[in-house]
Amino acid sequence: MRSLKPALLSPLVLLAACSGAAPGGPPASGHALASTPEGSVGRIEVRHLDARPRLTLVSRDGDPAPALVVSVATDLGSVATTALASVVEARLLAAGFDVDARIDRSAFRVRLLVRDAARVAPFLRALSAAFAQPIAAGSPEVARAAERTQALRSSPLDAPELSPIAACTGQLGLAGAEPVVDLATPAGARELEGWRAAALHAGRTSIAAVGPAAFCEEAARAAEDIDAWPAGSPPADPWPAADTVGVYTTNQIGRRAARVTVAARVASPQAAVAAAERLGAPGSPLRARLSALPSPFRAVEVLGVARPRGGCVSVTIEAADLPTAPPVEASAALAAAVARQEIRRGLSAPPNPAVATRQVLTAQDPRDAGARAAWWALSGSAPGAPPERWATALGLPPSADPPKPAAPGEAGARRFEAELSRALAPGAQPALERRALVERGQGEVWVLLGSPCGVAEEGLYDAGATALAALAAVQTRRRELDVTIEPWVTADAVGVIAHAPFRDERETPAELGRRVANAAARTVAATTLGPEALTLARAAALQHLEHLSGGRAAALEAFASAIAPDHPSWIEPFGVWDRVASGALETVQLRWQALATGPLRLAVLANADASQAAAAAEAAERWLAPRLTPRGCGSPDGAVVPRLGHHDARLPAGAALSQAVVGARLPAAREASPTARELAELTVSALNGEGGLLAAALSPAASTASPAPASAAPAKRPLAARASARVLGGTRAAALAVEIRAEAGELSEASARVKELLAGLAQRVTDGDLGRAEAHLARRERDALAEPRRRLIQLFNGRPSRAAAAKITLAAWRAFLAGALGADVIVTVEARPD
Repeated sequence: MRSLKPALLSPLVLLAACSGAAPGGPPASGHALASTPEGSVGRIEVRHLDARPRLTLVSRDGDPAPALVVSVATDLGSVATTALASVVEARLLAAGFDVDARIDRSAFRVRLLVRDAARVAPFLRALSAAFAQPIAAGSPEVARAAERTQALRSSPLDAPELSPIAACTGQLGLAGAEPVVDLATPAGARELEGWRAAALHAGRTSIAAVGPAAFCEEAARAAEDIDAWPAGSPPADPWPAADTVGVYTTNQIGRRAARVTVAARVASPQAAVAAAERLGAPGSPLRARLSALPSPFRAVEVLGVARPRGGCVSVTIEAADLPTAPPVEASAALAAAVARQEIRRGLSAPPNPAVATRQVLTAQDPRDAGARAAWWALSGSAPGAPPERWATALGLPPSADPPKPAAPGEAGARRFEAELSRALAPGAQPALERRALVERGQGEVWVLLGSPCGVAEEGLYDAGATALAALAAVQTRRRELDVTIEPWVTADAVGVIAHAPFRDERETPAELGRRVANAAARTVAATTLGPEALTLARAAALQHLEHLSGGRAAALEAFASAIAPDHPSWIEPFGVWDRVASGALETVQLRWQALATGPLRLAVLANADASQAAAAAEAAERWLAPRLTPRGCGSPDGAVVPRLGHHDARLPAGAALSQAVVGARLPAAREASPTARELAELTVSALNGEGGLLAAALSPAASTASPAPASAAPAKRPLAARASARVLGGTRAAALAVEIRAEAGELSEASARVKELLAGLAQRVTDGDLGRAEAHLARRERDALAEPRRRLIQLFNGRPSRAAAAKITLAAWRAFLAGALGADVIVTVEARPD
């Protein structure tokens, strides 16, 4: 496995300043490297000398020896560049200089550690002579060049389809049956001499000196004193004529694997290298989106290359154990589309001249610093260049088993190209449903990113896995982000809420929106859960269940399992105790991945304007993987049939009170009128609270304001029991449930009274009950809407506030109660300690 290679390989190092240098300024026209300002820590001076190679001085102390590096852009291919590098290296070795050569496809570098500053001038004179001296057939240097060029055959490119990518990145190597000139023949020697005359001159050469200030000045004086440099034009560095797409076979990957390489030739070398830094960073959107694909890919190499004209960004990604369907071309095209999108986004930032400076200053070896400095001084932008050019290649194992191209050669490339065009089409982009509201002047931006599927796909054996995943994901990301982030778990939707104020007066509204949305999207789409996060999440989930229903939530579990036998989390989205306590990390991680790759909705409460909300949505969408098929919620088929009647459960030994849950399944959303949920909440308000119907049923003496009439039935005795009602579940399954806590001896009577109350509620409720319940709901809604979190959730759900809802009549309420709470549909659970 190859390592991921960002363009910047080492951290920034602060260097000693070079005194006496000219003030810095912007690069010369089109050039990528600029002098740093006088007094900078890390001094670079770029000098452009008439009729001489470009000269870059990098002043720093502490190296065992200074270095001189010469870079030459040949404008030639692998064979000619290798031959010229060999000739120059041989001539300098013969002159007594212990140099080594580093060779790319169309450029080479000669490096020298200088033990004595007095050797600088002789080296530069020897270099000039090596460039100018004609090449004679049969000379030792020609023999060296012939040996090196023939050795290229031992490490060819995997296939000719990779040649356009190698031409972009500068990778050395031959493709297929590419010919190698026999330099040992007179004709070969004549061709080598032609290459020398075309490439070895001042126009295509750059020299860098790295060492203390005195060494820099000695190198500058020596360069100015030499007049014998051959002259010539700068490198043309031709632009690719067109985009290319290819398919090839390779033995470098395993069976059922695929490798995709995408390279982009662009006009700015700084933009290319900076984009590679961002693409290769840990946790980058590229890596997150690739891992979230239906057939996941991973980045194995990211390169950013400065060129004489423009730059190149290249990304190589791989997948293992690909399924037989969809076809490999479709899976690979989707991954290639993600890579292209991320490369283009990485290139969208304005070019920063500091990229070149940072590349030079972070090199530890003075020879590496010199090589970077010389090459950056030779590189430059390509104003007026044609549009960016793309080279894409799909590599597959030479196996009869899938994945394999539908047809070899051009036919396979045409199919892959068609799939790539389809994957890049607007319809394949992330399907993120957007909802936004501008609340100008609020202190924070709020974002909710979640799945409208909720816990739809959970069954009996993974009940609570999605909630565990949300808790663990937030736990994983919470310490990394400068945004407040929290899980949001309901039966109908699961996701994360993120919010933050402006960081300081310099942060723009769009930047704030992107920062908050990035935090939410990274948590949803780019989080890998670990054992520690799962342990903390499990503790939080169990604590939540205990707080809701006590006694390891045994009564609640039995009730949820009775209302929705195969899907208890449709009633309680945090699941059931035993499943939460034993949920495996792999199961939880898979649930979070499934959520991230399903339909997603984004709600944004912006505090500035609509453009801030749009910036937030675009930032969130970037983290999501595209899909070629519509996203949907996978919900099991079949109706939810409750198990009616009485059920028993066991509480842990030592529980202080026994528990009961009495309630009934509510009409599902698809079966009910739009006001069914509101009517259920109205019923809960009527049942709860001081003076509520539950208090009257359990403690009639305490809640009756006047004596009962003589003809009335004997008053029931007050019970030492507490009860509260709430609505559980969501659109797939919902229930109105009354939870009771009482001594074991009074539990049965308390649950019987509650069941009797619910069954007769349609006849019992009055206009007074309706008014009290509505007043309570209005106060609760008013208080809740004062918090942005509640307004954000309403925006996500698309529900209007109750203030806008039509007034509910007593007749409508009674009709709802008669249909939902008849004696024959009530479920009763009684739980006592072991």
